[in-house]
Amino acid sequence: MGEYVAVERSGPAIRDALAVVAPEELPEFEAQFRIALAEADDDFDLSRVERVVNRWWGVAHLRLNPPTDDERAIIEQVARGDFAGLATSPQSAG
Repeated sequence: MGEYVAVERSGPAIRDALAVVAPEELPEFEAQFRIALAEADDDFDLSRVERVVNRWWGVAHLRLNPPTDDERAIIEQVARGDFAGLATSPQSAG
C-alpha cells in the first residue's frame, strides 16, 4: 500500500491535485467552481462554492488515495446489504 496523501480542503489545493492525478477532470472542476463563484458574486451566498469544494475534495482524495482491495471488498459487501463481521453497522446503531 502506498503512502497516504493529504489534500487540503481548498480550491487551489484541489485544483493542484487534480492537475497531477486527474487532469481530464480538471476542466469540469474549474467550470463548476467558476459558476459557483459567479453566482456568489450575485447574492453573496457561498453555499454553492462550499458544495463544489466538498464534492471535488472527495474526488481529489480518492484519486490520490484509491481504495485498497480490502476496502473495495468491504464496499461491495455493504452495497449488497451484508454487514456481517463489520465493527459497526446500521443494524446495531438502532
